[in-house]
Amino acid sequence: MKRIRGRGRALVALTVVLAVFGLLTTGCIGMGGKVAVRAVARGVPTAAPFFKQAMALGADIAVGKALADFSGERDGGDPGLYGGTRDAGRCDKAKLVEFLEKPENRGKAQEWAKTQGLDGVGEIEGFVKRLTPVVLRADTLVRNHDFVKGRAKAFDALLEAGIAVLVDQFGKPAVQCTCGNPLKSFDHGIGDADVKFDDRNKEWSSYDSKKVTKVKPAPKEEPVEVYELVDVEEPDSGLARETGSDGTDDEVLPEAPGGPSEGPSGEPSEETGPPVEVPEVRGLSLEEAQVRLEAAGFEVATAEEASDTALPGTVLGQSPEPATQAASASLVTVTVAVPGGSETGAPPVSGEPTDGVGTGEGTVGGQDGGTGEVGEAGEAGEVGGGSGSDGGGSGSGGLFGGAAEGQ
Repeated sequence: MKRIRGRGRALVALTVVLAVFGLLTTGCIGMGGKVAVRAVARGVPTAAPFFKQAMALGADIAVGKALADFSGERDGGDPGLYGGTRDAGRCDKAKLVEFLEKPENRGKAQEWAKTQGLDGVGEIEGFVKRLTPVVLRADTLVRNHDFVKGRAKAFDALLEAGIAVLVDQFGKPAVQCTCGNPLKSFDHGIGDADVKFDDRNKEWSSYDSKKVTKVKPAPKEEPVEVYELVDVEEPDSGLARETGSDGTDDEVLPEAPGGPSEGPSGEPSEETGPPVEVPEVRGLSLEEAQVRLEAAGFEVATAEEASDTALPGTVLGQSPEPATQAASASLVTVTVAVPGGSETGAPPVSGEPTDGVGTGEGTVGGQDGGTGEVGEAGEAGEVGGGSGSDGGGSGSGGLFGGAAEGQ
């Protein structure tokens, strides 16, 4: 048996230290063994989504009395795990595929396909066709992905109940509908999650750290053929939805699957009412849009989009789209113009990486100004550090061995 002496022993020790430090600084594991998890509220876009909310790929909804009373790890095929509505506009699969197939979006499509484990963009249409739109009934842990500087950037997230997602044939969330972000499984224990709220994603009233869910995909030899969903608009009944369908041909179930639905104990549940037509608010000021939508009985959430042509505060888009039907008291998200112009992190049309350079953004560092704790390395970089004054940070060790710099 060889003994490691002198320089060799020092190199082994340095390697171990760097490996541990890399885990800590990339946000994988905190000092207390906890995993940093970013809260994503219903109706609020992520920091750098794959698709702008104004594209109206989908819409979240207040689940009201359909809020789940369960927690812990759940099998992806469990009856009542998810909710649903008969509104196909909650998650528009055709629009998602159409966007990804446009030549100018080739770079995003390549990253999207790679994140989903596909062999190329040519497999996207068939993959999306097999997905099924549902609504989360419980706050659910996932591995989410933003699109930053031409690359998919992973982060652990807690999605609020009411967020619309596409699930695969094993019940695993695969796409966040409102922004098209690809989703993967949360690879840690529920008790390891250290959920962080912020100014954009404030702690929602129904949040309970003891009622968090993680989805365990159904066995590969037993894919889900029909999802039994709780009707979030009529939570005493259910919907039987065939895998891969859009919800328009659901079979109505006389009772909600998985037992009665309950709101959070000790708190009033959000109520949704019968479907009403969503008014047109594009082109209005935010104040005018809020008045019109609230008068129609809707809740209003806002997202921002940089524009060089529209006046700041002008509504550029809305989800659900005007003249569609949505439950009264449900959420309508309006996208409002802010000064700016070009979209940060737009990919090259070719989608090919630049040799020798990897880029990334600081994750925790200075999101709202001030000194950043840790800047994340470019995409696959190991160690980052520095300070950020506007959501940035700097790091070394980019994806292709070059420098990485937070913006």
